Parts: sequence; structure tokens; C-alpha cells
Amino acid sequence: MKRWITLIVLMSAGSAWAHPGHGGTGFLQGLAHPLLGLDHWLAMTGLGIWSRAAGVPRKALATVCAGLALGAFAPMALPAVEPLLAASVLVAGLMGLGAAHLPARLGLVLAAAFSLVHGHAHGQEIVGAGAAAGAICMSMGLMALGLLAARSARLRQRAPALVALVGTGMLAFG
Repeated sequence: MKRWITLIVLMSAGSAWAHPGHGGTGFLQGLAHPLLGLDHWLAMTGLGIWSRAAGVPRKALATVCAGLALGAFAPMALPAVEPLLAASVLVAGLMGLGAAHLPARLGLVLAAAFSLVHGHAHGQEIVGAGAAAGAICMSMGLMALGLLAARSARLRQRAPALVALVGTGMLAFG
């Protein structure tokens, strides 16, 4: 149990999920950007696992892509972006844990809301349409990774709990 608590605290530290190398302007920099933040990895793969379990992978991919694009390209001001990013990780994990009981429409609304926040974060951290497009593409790739992981019953059962625990740590220690 001590090892799990230590892992969660270490993964929850702000420096573990920070985004180094901001300001990229090209498509390749945008592709790399989501890979540099643990929050993006966990939220997108978590949503992929949930969407497979809920039976709505195509709808979820479209919803997440639309939310990311709107957040990245539409000028808006969102308050408390970092806590919202951490909350998205927690809720993505909880969604996966309760996939059988969560109505798919509610899950899609949550996925859209969190994708909007992640898209906004990408749009604020990287510059230019090419970089934003790259970040959206890689986010879709991370979600697809979650879809693949959900094929394994073992991962489908355990990964959401880990995502939720890390999200809790991010909110508590971030």
C-alpha cells in the first residue's frame, strides 16, 4: 500500500504533469505537446477506456475532437484551467469505473466539457493553427490508445481506478 501511495503522490506533483517546451508553432511541436503532460495522457486515455466500455467510441472521438478544436481555436477565457484539467483526470477515471451506470449522453457531455478545457489549455500553451492541429491529432491518438487498452478486461477494470487516484492527487497536491 505504501508503494501505491508513494506512486500517486509522485505522479500528482505539479512538475510531473507540467508541460515543458511551450511556444511551439509547428504541427510536430503540437503533436509532441500532449505527450509532455501527464494530465493529457490520463484524461484522453481514460476517456477512451470509458467510451469503449460505454459502447460509444465513435461518438466520443467526435465529441472530444470538437471540444479540443473549439477550445484551441475559439478565443475564450476559462477560469481555473489547471484545477479543471486535474478534475478532468479524476472524472475520466470515475467515468471508466462507473461506465455501466453512467448514461452515455451524460458521459459525452462531460467528455465535451473536459475536451474544451484541454483544447483551451493547448491553445494557450502553443502558438498557431498548425501546432493546435498537431495537439488535437495527438490527443485523438491518446484516446485511441485508451480504446485499445479497453480491449483488455484487466486494463478496463484497473486503469480507471489508477486514473481516478492520480486525478485526486493532482487536485490535492497540484
